[in-house]
Amino acid sequence: MTFADSTITRLHIVGPPGLLHYMAAMRLYTFRDSVHISPVEASMTPSPSPEPVFQDSNVTIYGLPIFPHTPTIAVTSSESSGEIETGQKRKRSRSPDSPTKRPAFGGSPSFKSREESVDPPNETGQKRQRSRSPNSPEKRPELVRSPSVERRQESVDMPPELLVGEKADEWRRRVIDYMFPGTNVQPARVLQDRDSFLPKTWKRSQNSSRQGSVSPRSATITETPSRRPRARLPPGFRDRLPKFVRETKIHPTLAYVIVGPRIRGKFDAKAAKELGVPNGPLRAELTKGNSITFKVEVDGEMIERVVRPEDCIGESESPGVALIFDIPTPAHIPSLIASFQEPFYAKFRSHRPEDFKDHAVRSIYHILGNDVIEDPRYIEFMNGFSPNAHHVISSRKHSPDPVTFTSVALSQIRMNQLDSDIFTIPHYSLSPKYKLKSIPNIPSNSSILAAGQSFNMRNSTCTTAPELRDTFHKTVTSNKPILLPRETQYLFRNAKANVNDRISSGNVPTPKGSDVKVISLGTGSAVPSKYRNVSSTLLQIPKWGNILLDIGEGTWGQLARQFGLNDEVPNNVWDFLRDLKCIFLNPPPSSPLYLVTIRPVHMYLRELSDIQDLGLDDPSGNGIVTVMSEALHWKSQGQYMTYGQWQVGGSEPWTDIRLSELNARDMCEALGLKSFNTVDVRHNTRCYGAVIKHEDGWSVVFSGDTLPANSLASAGDGATLLIHEATMADDQQQLAFAKGHSTFGQAIDIGMRMKAENILLTHFSARFPKMPSSALRSRNDGDSAPFVALAFDSASYRIGDMWKGKHYVKALEQSFRATLLEEGDEEDIEQEEKALAGMDVAVD
Repeated sequence: MTFADSTITRLHIVGPPGLLHYMAAMRLYTFRDSVHISPVEASMTPSPSPEPVFQDSNVTIYGLPIFPHTPTIAVTSSESSGEIETGQKRKRSRSPDSPTKRPAFGGSPSFKSREESVDPPNETGQKRQRSRSPNSPEKRPELVRSPSVERRQESVDMPPELLVGEKADEWRRRVIDYMFPGTNVQPARVLQDRDSFLPKTWKRSQNSSRQGSVSPRSATITETPSRRPRARLPPGFRDRLPKFVRETKIHPTLAYVIVGPRIRGKFDAKAAKELGVPNGPLRAELTKGNSITFKVEVDGEMIERVVRPEDCIGESESPGVALIFDIPTPAHIPSLIASFQEPFYAKFRSHRPEDFKDHAVRSIYHILGNDVIEDPRYIEFMNGFSPNAHHVISSRKHSPDPVTFTSVALSQIRMNQLDSDIFTIPHYSLSPKYKLKSIPNIPSNSSILAAGQSFNMRNSTCTTAPELRDTFHKTVTSNKPILLPRETQYLFRNAKANVNDRISSGNVPTPKGSDVKVISLGTGSAVPSKYRNVSSTLLQIPKWGNILLDIGEGTWGQLARQFGLNDEVPNNVWDFLRDLKCIFLNPPPSSPLYLVTIRPVHMYLRELSDIQDLGLDDPSGNGIVTVMSEALHWKSQGQYMTYGQWQVGGSEPWTDIRLSELNARDMCEALGLKSFNTVDVRHNTRCYGAVIKHEDGWSVVFSGDTLPANSLASAGDGATLLIHEATMADDQQQLAFAKGHSTFGQAIDIGMRMKAENILLTHFSARFPKMPSSALRSRNDGDSAPFVALAFDSASYRIGDMWKGKHYVKALEQSFRATLLEEGDEEDIEQEEKALAGMDVAVD
């Protein structure tokens, strides 16, 4: 998706068998019409003469399967024998989802449709000639639809999940074609204001329902794309994919051999002059590797002279080679060693001068699991390569764990001085657990993989891009105390004094569930930013377990920073996973993990489980247990809606409402909950909020993505805590309405109507400055007004500490401004000042 958004129009993705299935499983939430993707599944059948999985004018790439628990992999010299020795012989038949051979894209081959990407031999046994490179700028041809797939679409009696073999692959490719059609997008400059983006029905509805006037922004020139309309969904698109069946239960990894181009030698102009080669086309022919014949005067006599390229062009440079090894366990080592004993791959470890002229291995990337790098067999294998090769190693125990997003980490260590319980310092380590050089006999030319590294395939040199504006690591490695700007210190002192005065006076609220903790793992909306991950919230219930709400991408990284990866320290991230009991939308835990979400997400995970063991329907009862959101509706009458937006959309056995109700009952018992209900909310797609009530008398309401919803206010009546999205500022009601989101004021209004004791605002738009706007309107509602707090990434609020939020707002705003200034983000400072100008701030 990042590549698509960066204007790349064509992309080849190479991977092991299952790649088509993996990509097609994303069909219900992934679509980009600006890019065309060509997936290529590499063969997992070892071959003495492998074909490239990708090829163009710059690189040729080979895929090498590496099997676990395989003492030897000896491929017979005749491919027609069809047998492989892997401890025992097996037939070399391919599975429907694992074609034996895949094409090499690029060079002379042309790109056609995916169904035609492998050109079969013609009647003479020779392959068809292809006319152009896949990367050429010519117009992409129309997609070719397989007749069998077209017939399948017309057949109501044959759902996609019944397709097998090549027909199943054709269907998956058809789905991917729809997801990434590669249609042209031509921007058209038109004069529009913000309201012109709204459909007429939305504007009419908004105008009739708004409470007060909202001043629109001034008219601006906006780039509005002019694109082809989206194609009609193929019949069966929302049905389950054909089941992916592996050829074997053994799951190999895929190594890659990347061979660069041969670089011609330098043209020796002096030698060419001495030979009398004139400037112009003849010299150009020599650089192309062609001999030339011309007439030249020697001692007053014209003679015919033949000049060969080697007469005036230096020796060509051997193609550079990079290797990538993914070795997750020591059990994969024998297969890797055996593969490089085959003649084709053995030449990359050869020390013979003639082999160096053909290939020069420059860098080798080792992506290693635990105990692999310490294995003497692997060290011996590494030493078998040329001493000039650079080994780049990724091994958790031998790598430091520095912070990646240093700007937000710097802000956290500053806020930690305001309240060390709420604003915890992220877990990190600048020193590895074990030194790489402590491993006996490791090649001297070895280093740990690090961010920003690049290796030259022509000479093995390594360069590392400097960290830009990395103030965090400089601060934490300094022996000096962390100094705050004077104004920040002043506001911090005042805020802490106000909090301490309230504690001393005994005027501290003690709601039920005071020790329940809410950790904001992400507080952004659609996309992650420098200072905020996308929306993700953790609810920790002491003595019962953990609930994850709305898990955005990057949640695992946030959890690792929050709890730490060191399994020798208590309350680490692995302990967290063991206590994780519910995900509202890993290793299988020691007790069931309940997943509450809608059918498309359940179906995606079930399709993904064909490739990866996710623990679904684990016979031990300790895997992932699925619960349909619709089955827990707060007004449920024991049956699903059968029409409209809120219908389930399928009738698979796992969608059975009785099954979900029973699973939800077990989930509530495991977490000490009185009830767990979902609430239909107002968004541009089907979306649910949640109302979680505990036996101890407290309740938490989670809004999800929504416009202000009466249903949420009613279902969550009297909530201890409302976690509500606040995507837009109060002067952006029309934009919020168009996007299906709420403003700050609207979120607080819902909490007031709900009579919530506390409100935590989150899910802030990327349009906001890095510090969410503190536009909390002044209220004269007395002690009945809820305590309102703003969520920050990695902030850890106990429900009993929510009241502190309003005392900290001004201090936190100043702290963010100081961070922006130190990080050099002048544009962000200007944006923040504009956003906050004229807003009413209610703080103590």
